[in-house]
Amino acid sequence: MQQTFKQTLSLIKSDVKARADLEEKELTAFRISRLLFKSASLPVLIYRWQIFFNQHHISFIASLLKLINNILFTVVIDSRTEIGPGFLLYHSHYIHIGPNVRIGKNCHLVHQITIMASPFYSPEATSSKKGPDIGDGALIGCGASVIGDIKLGDNIKVAINTLVEESFPDDAVLIGVPARNVSKSKND
Repeated sequence: MQQTFKQTLSLIKSDVKARADLEEKELTAFRISRLLFKSASLPVLIYRWQIFFNQHHISFIASLLKLINNILFTVVIDSRTEIGPGFLLYHSHYIHIGPNVRIGKNCHLVHQITIMASPFYSPEATSSKKGPDIGDGALIGCGASVIGDIKLGDNIKVAINTLVEESFPDDAVLIGVPARNVSKSKND
């Protein structure tokens, strides 16, 4: 399904609102313009337009936007990735999100994060495989890697330098290599 211009603007608005909420500031016209051009907001804005142009078969502009993200911000988000509204990057450095990944709404990523289908990056290894499915409200810490055809529930928290290669339920707090859930169960 192609994303309309209006839907793209709505996604961008939700991303800017997530940034404003993080900084606990009201959305005025001046603040919106400042938030749009912050170094961590700009790659998300560029990604949203990359998807719009890709879906409307204007691949030259989509490829150019992807290249700009890669060169200026070291952020690579594949056009076959689905990211919900309210997406937020705390820092725009060394983010790599491969194809066939789904990230829910209101998810926050820090920096130096890899989310992809296969730990061995090659177009053949990643393009045909299903990537991680991350639920709503996730927080993924710096240096974390989420790899494989796995499902992470809503409100997951992934600690710094954690390697996640298996599925986990809602509200899990993941830490370590390989990841283990250290959250208290509701029965404890």
